[in-house]
Amino acid sequence: MKAIWNSRYDSKEYQYGVEPNQFFKKQLQKLSIGRLLVPAAGEGRDAVFAAQIGWEVHAFDSSDTAQGKANKLAGEKSVNLHYECIDAASVRYPFESFDAIALVYFHQNPEERRKFHQQCIKWLKPGGKIILEGFHKNQMGLNSGGPKDLNMLFDLDELNEDFTGLTKEYSKVKETLLNEGPLHQGKAYVIDFLASKSLV
Repeated sequence: MKAIWNSRYDSKEYQYGVEPNQFFKKQLQKLSIGRLLVPAAGEGRDAVFAAQIGWEVHAFDSSDTAQGKANKLAGEKSVNLHYECIDAASVRYPFESFDAIALVYFHQNPEERRKFHQQCIKWLKPGGKIILEGFHKNQMGLNSGGPKDLNMLFDLDELNEDFTGLTKEYSKVKETLLNEGPLHQGKAYVIDFLASKSLV
């Protein structure tokens, strides 16, 4: 899998662009600045944006090629990232250490996804937020991005189950037009999802 992603990112061009995902940007700007985790951070577009507006950003990806491009982008924007090259099954953080976790187009097989989402809940501080956008199962057959395996696409029932224990603040399935670098272009079906951890 690492070789696949390294190959995908092996280009001077940023495959998903350098501008942040719009749902992530909108939700993050509503929050008080704190400590953010960006799993599967890729070439760094979301992580770098967050750092630019003052967040302490921790990020990881299994691709060292992506890590290099993210650090390059961070340098160009004069910000710092705490970016590790590691896979999601191996990464470890202290419990209750993040004010927000951004899951932007991070698709896994169902068993891995459920385990990782439950881990994210443990990493959130009380009051912390999950900000998620990903491809809905209706994305199958479209060429605007995302896995070609239906089981790796999202639906709301699965996300609600994955994040049991959090307060759901917003969730919507929508048809949209993506314009996020060469690999996210055109008509798409996505889920926007926002949830928070109880203060108690």
